[in-house]
Amino acid sequence: MPNVTLNVILKDGNLDVDQSGNGNQMGHGQVTTISWQLTGNAASGTFNALDAGNKGFAWLPSPAPQPPTGVFTGLQLLPNGKIQITDNNNDPGGVNSAGSWAYQLWATIGGTQYSTIADIVNPTGVVTNPTIQNR
Repeated sequence: MPNVTLNVILKDGNLDVDQSGNGNQMGHGQVTTISWQLTGNAASGTFNALDAGNKGFAWLPSPAPQPPTGVFTGLQLLPNGKIQITDNNNDPGGVNSAGSWAYQLWATIGGTQYSTIADIVNPTGVVTNPTIQNR
């Protein structure tokens, strides 16, 4: 099972996921562990808990739909501070696992909560919402 780590920094007052080199694109027929880690100027922070009251990760419902049940499993906040999920891009249970899904991350750094840009209107100087793309 391949592993992918996506680095997350602060950029222009928001969390920014490094998707360079197509690190967010997963090949079909594989089960991949995807981890996010705070690095650089965000390394002193922590991802928020993964519960409804204090979200650390959420799939965005629009413009794209949420992924089908079973494609992503095992979402957890690890003791080392990373968020991790398993991408079952092998059509689990006959469910088509191909697609592109946007998500949002939240972290607290220096006592301030930050997120990816999903809730910012007309952002400038930052990338679009981060995605996972199953090919």
